[in-house]
Amino acid sequence: MGRGMMLAGALAAGLVPAALHAQAGPSKAQLANAAFVLRVMSSALQSDEVEQPVKNKLFECLYSNSVSQISGAVDKVVAANPGKVDRKDASQMLAVIAGACGYRPAAAPKSAPKK
Repeated sequence: MGRGMMLAGALAAGLVPAALHAQAGPSKAQLANAAFVLRVMSSALQSDEVEQPVKNKLFECLYSNSVSQISGAVDKVVAANPGKVDRKDASQMLAVIAGACGYRPAAAPKSAPKK
């Protein structure tokens, strides 16, 4: 018996918890946001204009987390900063995504005090 048949049999026999059946999927807005996040990340990884440390953090983030986790973290940042982030601006979204993935730019060196 193939795996599909075994799963179908288990479902029919009620062996899979009912909660699994009732689980709602993501909303259309969540899917659209996640697709945009993935598109921005993919473009950044291929861009010559994005610095390597940012690319490294984005790749590490994608490797270690699901797109839904990353998108959810980005959504929280955007919601916590109303009016400050334009979801349609890919460069702003890249900054939010990189930050959500843990990227922190190196602090600029302090200039010597003037005498």
